[in-house]
Amino acid sequence: MSDSTGPASSSGATADTSMTSDAPENKVTPPKPAKAKKPATPEQLERRKAIVRFAIFVVVGALATVLLYFLLSALIPRWWSQLVGRQVSGRISQGILLGLIYGFVFTFLPLIVLAQARHRAFGWSAKGLIVLIAAALTAPNLMTLGIAIGTSPAAQAGDRTMDVTAPGFRYASLWGVVLGALAALVVVTVSILWERRTQELKILRARVDQLEKELPSALPAPSEPKDPPKS
Repeated sequence: MSDSTGPASSSGATADTSMTSDAPENKVTPPKPAKAKKPATPEQLERRKAIVRFAIFVVVGALATVLLYFLLSALIPRWWSQLVGRQVSGRISQGILLGLIYGFVFTFLPLIVLAQARHRAFGWSAKGLIVLIAAALTAPNLMTLGIAIGTSPAAQAGDRTMDVTAPGFRYASLWGVVLGALAALVVVTVSILWERRTQELKILRARVDQLEKELPSALPAPSEPKDPPKS
């Protein structure tokens, strides 16, 4: 029995060694070196600082706007309604006239001022100033709108004051806003078309001047008259 099992075990060992010899060896790959981060350039650092400053400016401006809104929302409606009431003095004709004037002027002027921001000659700081000026010019209409649609106690008190001392002012202001917006739209459209026409005329004149300069050199030189034959 021992003789019969000996060759089988030896052949199995041989097969195992052959299989292990044929198996691919496990290669250990070395770890890749970590990429070193490039230091930021001065332009990138300055850009990051500008972004941080802008974010801080936006947050502080938003908080200041909210605080100012809550502070003024309790004072502005009463003050504006009393001011308009003293100007109108309870007369409906005076209220309609002043409402049309306020609505038209303080809609027409802001839109005309805001339209100036489209010019390329102004930088971003100048354009921002133009937007602020246009927003400030809309204050009378915004105060009237706040009284008309506001739900705060101050707005309701201002609404009651205008009902008594300034009748017709709010609805006339609405019509004035509509007329002012239409007038501003017409003026801005005409000015844009006029600027385009002026620019086209400048380009045409420049081309004509260039052609006039190039035309004499392109024409053939005039031939000199020949002398008559002598008799």
